[in-house]
Amino acid sequence: MAREQIDQYEDELEKIDIMGVLHDLGRAFRKYFWAVLLIVLLCGGGSTFWSWKTYSPVYEAYTSFVVKSGRAYTSSYYDNASAEQLGKTFPYIVTSGVLRDVVAEDLGVGWVSSYIRAEAMEGTNLFTIYVQDGSPERAYEVLQSVIENYPQVAEYIMGSTSLTIVDESGVPVSPINQRNLTRAAAKGVLLGMVISFVLLLVYVTQRKTIRQGDDLKRLTGTKFLGNIPETRIKKRSNLKGQTLLVDNLKVSSAFKESVRLMRSRVEKELAVMDGKVILVTSAVPEEGKTTVAANLALAFAKKDKKVVLIDGDLRNPSVVRALGLKDVKYGLVQMLQGKAEFEDTMIPYKSTDLLVLPGTTTTSNPFSLIRSARMREVMRQLKDYADYIVIDTPPSAMLSDTSAYSDYADAVVLVVRQDFTGAHQVQRALENIADAGIPMVGYVLNRVLEGTTGYGYSSYGRYGYRRSGYGYGYGYGYGKYGYGKNGYGYGYGESEEKRKGKKKSEQSEESEEPKA
Repeated sequence: MAREQIDQYEDELEKIDIMGVLHDLGRAFRKYFWAVLLIVLLCGGGSTFWSWKTYSPVYEAYTSFVVKSGRAYTSSYYDNASAEQLGKTFPYIVTSGVLRDVVAEDLGVGWVSSYIRAEAMEGTNLFTIYVQDGSPERAYEVLQSVIENYPQVAEYIMGSTSLTIVDESGVPVSPINQRNLTRAAAKGVLLGMVISFVLLLVYVTQRKTIRQGDDLKRLTGTKFLGNIPETRIKKRSNLKGQTLLVDNLKVSSAFKESVRLMRSRVEKELAVMDGKVILVTSAVPEEGKTTVAANLALAFAKKDKKVVLIDGDLRNPSVVRALGLKDVKYGLVQMLQGKAEFEDTMIPYKSTDLLVLPGTTTTSNPFSLIRSARMREVMRQLKDYADYIVIDTPPSAMLSDTSAYSDYADAVVLVVRQDFTGAHQVQRALENIADAGIPMVGYVLNRVLEGTTGYGYSSYGRYGYRRSGYGYGYGYGYGKYGYGKNGYGYGYGESEEKRKGKKKSEQSEESEEPKA
């Protein structure tokens, strides 16, 4: 895949889609809910603590008075022009450094730290002086000193003046800045919400993942095989676990329909290629490729085809869990190492025409086993027997094991999990597949969530979001590769009685060709 295609695709992803961004923000919020909650709580608690720790009460004393000139005046002295001039001059004098020095000397202190301000009622000679300080007594003392010494300072500018007090506060009894921890907590919570929103916005805008089938089609240039919806299995059952398979009564009809649609399209492509051996792979772990491989094989078997499902992931086999098989003694590794016979390894799946070549143990050198003469003989025998052979292989972007099957495979199906796999990861997987010379059948967009912006899966109704018990689980179980955690989330199969009870209805469903 040319680098230019990837760069062009990422440029398209960078174009802002408001509804898409909002949808992704909602999903990111659900995914990182506890982290968001922690940020909000830390900001709210921090703001509350800081407010409590740094709180300092402020007391305000004030006096309202009338300023009069000490000389005789005519009736025009207090006209509007004079009052306006006095209104501008008085606040300047009160807050001047000269008056502060006089007040400091009067009180016997080196510096007046109190905050002093003056206000004038427009068009009159009525003024108010305010003094704020951390001590109510000091605020009142400074106020009284200002009133007493103001005429002395104003005499140099305005001549002789006198102050007639009309109202005063006295010594203040309560601070003007009441402690309000609730308000501080609310500010902190709001700050935490803003920080969380910014972090989530950066997260969703920087993610260059595959979100819908058209994204992957533009990237790969290969055919789209369909969406597999995110599906959960109802827990109204006495069984401890459930398999996410098309023969499970608890699985939704939409999931089954999507698998049948995928099978139909793969079948048509294989007919054109005249092939029967299909590799199912993904770019990275946790994309659900094993579940897709198991359901594809089972869907072929339900159409009266002879099918073999091979667990080709020799580093971390998972088909046994996906199918809910129990008491499996031998696997592919033992057979290739000569520790088990071919007949003892093959397991029929229930009453279908599906044979399973499972994996039970791992190996650190899968390439040599896959390329061995024994494996070639096994594949020759299986091709003579089966109509289709489905091989579940490791992630192609991280391991080269998939290329080891190039001599046996006719085609590859790539599984991509929605809004999980990056464009460059898909590119690496496609490059590895192309280097192996294996034709690409197409791709499947897996674990598609329902949405209203074109990013989700809306054809089959509501499926819910990721929770425990949704069938796929959260971990692919690649702990043996040196990363990830074991945790498949598949469980075990349904009871034989229930399976028999539904066999007849499933046969009728299979007779209906799905709509493309």
